[in-house]
Amino acid sequence: MLYSVDFQPIEQLQAAGEMLAAAAQNLERAGAEFIVLCTNTMHKVAPQISAAVSVPLLHIADATGRRIQQAGLRKVGLLATQFTMEQAFYRGRLEQQFDLQVIVPEEEDRALVHQVT
Repeated sequence: MLYSVDFQPIEQLQAAGEMLAAAAQNLERAGAEFIVLCTNTMHKVAPQISAAVSVPLLHIADATGRRIQQAGLRKVGLLATQFTMEQAFYRGRLEQQFDLQVIVPEEEDRALVHQVT
């Protein structure tokens, strides 16, 4: 069996990770003591950014998870890009590190939400 995938999306993701890692390195060289990435979806490449610098990357899902816990909530709805709703880099982090139940729309509705985000 052989399964071939379209490499273009992978290449684009690699480029985004490299660009954001380079930006983080520039911030570190300028004296930043930590990095904040102000977008949920691009946290997909957070490990690549973290690996490129010695200062911490403050993960947006961690700040979100802590605030949800402070509010005393255990079950939350997530509306975001399809990547953020479906993949573990954000949703899974909330579930595993903060013991939250994360609810997302059904597949068809996720596609609609993705179009409007």
